[in-house]
Amino acid sequence: MNNIKNILSKDQFVKFYPDEHRYYDLKNNRYVARSVSEVVRPNAFVNKYMEKAAERGTNIHEAIQIWSETKDTNLAFSYAKEYTKWLKNLFNYRMWNTWNIVASELRMIDRVNDIAGTLDAVLQHKDTGLLCLADFKTQDKFKKKNHRLQIGGYVSLLDQNFNNIDLFSCRVIYITPHEIKTEEYSPKECMYDYEICRTEFLKTITK
Repeated sequence: MNNIKNILSKDQFVKFYPDEHRYYDLKNNRYVARSVSEVVRPNAFVNKYMEKAAERGTNIHEAIQIWSETKDTNLAFSYAKEYTKWLKNLFNYRMWNTWNIVASELRMIDRVNDIAGTLDAVLQHKDTGLLCLADFKTQDKFKKKNHRLQIGGYVSLLDQNFNNIDLFSCRVIYITPHEIKTEEYSPKECMYDYEICRTEFLKTITK
């Protein structure tokens, strides 16, 4: 898969409005009804601490995208703003000795179920060419959480939009001011759980 970067091209018919956290489908000229996050966490309560975490996550995700596309660390640090230390931890992490980012901020739509989402990154192993779906999580202090359903949503979107892509694994990368931690998930198991969750969610909104 030497041309994996070309295969994983962004859907030119997806537009994202970050302030509203809504996706617009230019192909059908309408907003997408829901996101993966809404399907897996339909009743998420938002408070000021969560809003701050979301702002932090946005800055760091933008910085990672800049770095993955340009390898310009100074430019990436300017996007990270006060979270430069967090980003330095990530850039210095040993994972990059063996993995490259081949796609970042990949926006996709499940047009059958009217669900959209943005995949943080796809990694490719430098020696074997194996692919790994990566999701970046920022935390003040590392605490392991279960991200199986959300990961499954991205695997499902990837499978629908790029069904010739074979994922070796999925990885959550926890970014903190002090350390980087990772956790591995099975792509097939995550997608299976997500699709059960999606079925149940869609039942509730059609009643």
